[in-house]
Amino acid sequence: MNIKEHNTSPFQRINKLLDKYFQLQPSLCIERAIIYTDVFKNTEGEPIIIRRAKAFKEYCQKKSINISRNELIIGGAASKPRAAIFCPEHASDWLKDEIDTLDTRHQDPYEVKDKQKKILKSSIFPYWEGKTISDHWIKQIPQDVKQIAVKTGIIDVEIKTQSAPGEIAPGFEMIINKGINFIINEAKEKLSCLNYTIPEDFEKINFYNAVIISLEALISLAKRYANLANKMMEEETNSNRKAELKKLSKICERVPAEPAQTFWEAVQLLWFIQIGSHMEGNGPSYSPGRVDQYLFPFYKSDIEKKELSENEVLEIIECLYLKFAENTWFLSKNAAMYFAGYQPYQNITVGGVKPDGSDATNELSYKFIKAKMDVQLHSPSLAVRIYKQSPEEFLLAVAKLSKMGTGFPAIHNDEAAIKMMLQTGATIEDARNYQLVGCVEPYIPGKMSKWTDGGHYNFASAIEFALTNGISLMNGNKQIGPKTGDPINMTFDELKEATKAHLAYFIRNIAIACHIAEKLHAELTPYPFMSSLIDGCLEKGMDITVGGAKYTIGPAFIGTGIADLSNSLATIKKFVYDNKSVSMEQMIDAIKNNFENRDNLKLKIINQSPAFGNDDDYVDNFAREMTDFAFNEITSYKSFRGPNFISGLYPVASHVPHGLVVSALPYGRLSGTPLADGCSPKGGTDRNGPTAVLKSVSKINHDAHVAGTLLNMRLDPFVAKDVDGEKRIAALLRSFVDLNIYHIQFNTIDSEMLREAQKNPDQYKSLIVRVAGYSAYFVELCREMQDDIIQRTIHAL
Repeated sequence: MNIKEHNTSPFQRINKLLDKYFQLQPSLCIERAIIYTDVFKNTEGEPIIIRRAKAFKEYCQKKSINISRNELIIGGAASKPRAAIFCPEHASDWLKDEIDTLDTRHQDPYEVKDKQKKILKSSIFPYWEGKTISDHWIKQIPQDVKQIAVKTGIIDVEIKTQSAPGEIAPGFEMIINKGINFIINEAKEKLSCLNYTIPEDFEKINFYNAVIISLEALISLAKRYANLANKMMEEETNSNRKAELKKLSKICERVPAEPAQTFWEAVQLLWFIQIGSHMEGNGPSYSPGRVDQYLFPFYKSDIEKKELSENEVLEIIECLYLKFAENTWFLSKNAAMYFAGYQPYQNITVGGVKPDGSDATNELSYKFIKAKMDVQLHSPSLAVRIYKQSPEEFLLAVAKLSKMGTGFPAIHNDEAAIKMMLQTGATIEDARNYQLVGCVEPYIPGKMSKWTDGGHYNFASAIEFALTNGISLMNGNKQIGPKTGDPINMTFDELKEATKAHLAYFIRNIAIACHIAEKLHAELTPYPFMSSLIDGCLEKGMDITVGGAKYTIGPAFIGTGIADLSNSLATIKKFVYDNKSVSMEQMIDAIKNNFENRDNLKLKIINQSPAFGNDDDYVDNFAREMTDFAFNEITSYKSFRGPNFISGLYPVASHVPHGLVVSALPYGRLSGTPLADGCSPKGGTDRNGPTAVLKSVSKINHDAHVAGTLLNMRLDPFVAKDVDGEKRIAALLRSFVDLNIYHIQFNTIDSEMLREAQKNPDQYKSLIVRVAGYSAYFVELCREMQDDIIQRTIHAL
């Protein structure tokens, strides 16, 4: 297999761009770090929001820009494609520690030049020492929280100290139809009504000035691209490319300052907003959302006027997909294990219902799916919305993409998602208009601020700690959890309560750590550019970090490994308490010794234990009980910005690093191995087919976990390969909707191919797999992640 065989577009232009893309190596870009550092040195004492706006402006005016041959959508957040933007104001200590090993680290290495190292060590790191969010956070969290929250793997809360919060969807529809100058004028009008002599106006004045500076900065960046395209046009000898460059120059002169008038302009405007978001904060999950809805009027007009052909529209979309794949999210070695695969989690959404409840599927819905078939890249993520009345043609298109083996699309159930959004206080019209951000998170576009990743915890550590009286066997036998008593003397209900006590302890510590992170973002890194694009912020004169958005919810606490906990409780109940064939002493001894020299016990447990994913209430009820308990604990705490925290059940990739610090578990899982991801069964334990998996997962109260839930399922590629296979997938999706499950996604790929890719990675650079709520290039994942994907149960249909 080579690149050309695996990525086939009907357009020669796209195939050339794909060939070039797969020659790229992820690298470090420090232009932003240099520029921001210089601006911050020269603006000491000014309001922080103004300093950040000025730094953003300087970056827009001085960053390197380029236009590649064959591109129809232009612009980049970094100095070159697949380069990672370093934002030192969030965290610089980790890069200081890792800079000499960045290019060789276990997961997500980046090329770095000696010249860059010298600049970082001589001027960037020294300036930011003691000034970053990370520096403040580590000094402000209480010692007992630090003991469990910092690099133990039991919970993970550091991620929100390393970048902008992200996980947000600007109001693309509004911006495309009104242009940035409209927002600038609105900010100026608001500013004209304020007075420095009124105390409550002071912060608003700074906010509006920062918004104006930031938005004018992005316009200046677009003008630079217009000038570059014009210069290249004058030097171009190929008449077709000359015409394209001339057109691009005119487009960039107009957008994003003014409203888009054509489909091409609308897509280019979208892209400028996307890179502006990344430039401001290197956050995850900046997501354009329902592109088939807000781009449709431009598509329809251009087709009717014969300004574009159907093929030209598809080609522009495929060019857009290539640009998305150039972005990356820069993280530390530790964080990269939780978010593996250079994935920025940019999410595009198609299908579903309109705000009035009618079917939203249109010609563009199919084109965005077709483009994902042609351009098989890890980003953007493609999410589809389905519901009971979804057209059969649309479900078959979804099935056709699903069987290609790239892990796309992620499939979401409108009935469940709309209920989630209503619980956040959204109107029914806004709830029906939800999109997806990040992995699986439902979101109201242009109106919501929702950290969907305030912290990660795993359910499996709770049962380990209940059996060890709070000692972490994989963290040097440390007393990390509270002492809940000797399990040998407990009844089963008492053991469950001890498990819940540890879950509650994890959640309490995440709440404390997250409060501090939220507060520090508000104090040190407001985001005026992004705030200007979210409904409510301009009206209130408030940044998103202090509750400016119309709907401010979360942050979310994300749990994974519910199957590991449920299977463990079911195993203990059956063997220790019900049939008494294994003593608690034997069970604990086996766990502490990783089942070594206890093969008979392990075999007995594996063969006879009830397991989540087989439609068995004996174990499935534990999944519902424990996730309900986690939901109630999480939502009992209020966040810094005011609302209650929210719950989510998806791992990103945290089931692998969490698994590294969890001991052997009662149901036979060995120490250090990956946990089950999200709401998915543990690989190899779901033996009764895909319908049984759906029925087990449906017993979890998905509506409660408004940050989203995740179900991974692996399908036999040989069963799904023909048209009948597409129909079987479509039928499975109808069952998924009927059972009120929120999300499902498929890996449809042969294990032999994956093993071959492990042996010959250079021949499989473009091989994409579903990791959890996202897809990644298989050969760019660490071995642990690769093995976890291979061991997942393959289901026939």
